[in-house]
Amino acid sequence: MVEVTYYGVDTGLFEGGEDLVGRILENVDDPPRLEDGDVVVSSKVVSLAEERHVDLESISVSPRAERIAERAGLDEKEAELVLRESTVVGAIPVADLAADHLMEQTTHEEGADQAIEDLPSLLVTVRNGRLCTNAGVDLSNSPEGMATLLPSDPNASARRIREALQERADVDVAVILTDSEVSHRGGSVDIAIGCSGIKPIDRNFGASDLYDNPKLGGVDLIADEIAAGAVLLTGQAAERTPVVIVRGLEYDSGDGIEPDAEFLRDAIVPTLAQSIRVKLAERVPVF
Repeated sequence: MVEVTYYGVDTGLFEGGEDLVGRILENVDDPPRLEDGDVVVSSKVVSLAEERHVDLESISVSPRAERIAERAGLDEKEAELVLRESTVVGAIPVADLAADHLMEQTTHEEGADQAIEDLPSLLVTVRNGRLCTNAGVDLSNSPEGMATLLPSDPNASARRIREALQERADVDVAVILTDSEVSHRGGSVDIAIGCSGIKPIDRNFGASDLYDNPKLGGVDLIADEIAAGAVLLTGQAAERTPVVIVRGLEYDSGDGIEPDAEFLRDAIVPTLAQSIRVKLAERVPVF
């Protein structure tokens, strides 16, 4: 029986510029230590280690950001950072669509009210060829008066961490960087935004199922599945466990999360067209 184990690593509080690899090696217990074949999963603490945070007082707000902030109900400086980091393609009116649903999911009503008031909308953005919300700009879990940005190139950051772990600990591991994103189910889930040493997609499309039929599935998003499991330990609030070691997983080696924004853009028109055809076929009899 295959067993996959997740170990959380408390690296201590990061404020910016700390040696992430050193912190990992100092704080892995026995077990897990680090072994060849492990997968090291890390969250936005990578941004802090790379000093990808910005003093909000230093931000000059452009007229474009002012207009977007006013329409979307966002902080002007946050809107400015989103514009600097990405291309805005749309917005999700969170307060209008999901406020009641979100309030049903909390035991912290006062904090939940404040969170919805502070962020009534999310901007849909394209960053590094990937669709995400608010370009990953994060005002939570950041030092006072600061905003944390995603790594400039998450794939490159994952590769640097992997190479440093190999050099300093003599282990051959894979590295996945994660961030939380909005789900269509009205919540959030962690996904992979960068990786090194692991192929992020399982290329088993068309493999035979239990009854020897070729599967339409099999293109499993391995890196995203690992990220979603790791967040059960890292959490989204004050858990202070930003690194998870995954052991026992079989995976193929590879590098890099591929861009998805162009694929999704190209899929919109044919998806709408096919949807219209199906709905018409449902309602209009064929003679």
